[in-house]
Amino acid sequence: MRVANFICAGAQKSGTTWLFSQISRHPQVFMRDKELNFFYRDLPLSWYGERFANAREDQLCGDISPNYAAFTGLAERIHAICPNAFMLHILRDPVARAFSQWKMARYLGNIPREVPFIQAFREDMQFMRRRGEYCVILEEYAQFYPLGFRLGVFWYDDIARRPADLFKDITTFLEIDSHWRPPDLSALVAPSPEMGEIDQSDAAEVAAYYEPFDKTLCALVGLSSLPWSRG
Repeated sequence: MRVANFICAGAQKSGTTWLFSQISRHPQVFMRDKELNFFYRDLPLSWYGERFANAREDQLCGDISPNYAAFTGLAERIHAICPNAFMLHILRDPVARAFSQWKMARYLGNIPREVPFIQAFREDMQFMRRRGEYCVILEEYAQFYPLGFRLGVFWYDDIARRPADLFKDITTFLEIDSHWRPPDLSALVAPSPEMGEIDQSDAAEVAAYYEPFDKTLCALVGLSSLPWSRG
């Protein structure tokens, strides 16, 4: 029975739909659906295997489910079933990510429309606050998947800034043909259905919350600054 050879665990609203749109067309990848969400649901392992039943032997099976970064304890469960998988995390400015999630959740009805952004963030609705605590999430996954070898970190900003290089970086990490390119790497995928800009006082509060997490993230990935570093 086949299981996932690579898994993208997040972050939500950080380009996972773009990644699915691009990587699923790679001839060495098999992906039928995005967001299988298997590892936090009570489903038989056979259900997971069936998602990849039509994969060729020479294809990698992929699972892009950004909710895997929302819950604690999932890294151990994933490792028990997919110990040799490649783990990917695409990270975005946590302030912008949280605001984008809030807009999406209101549109979908997962957060009441009358609940303001900062209230939803403070109350961690839909794991909004947790999803941006990147260093905590990565440290959990790194217990089972060595960072830089089986655990790869990529950046949302590169989708707009250097999409071809980003795609090459990801395919190189997955050890598949890194010269293959989809035809529309710069295409906008799943734009936000809700308009609006974050209030600056809200942005400052959320940025202050994430500041210690971002400092730890810098040390964890060996960078002096992050793509969204302020000041």
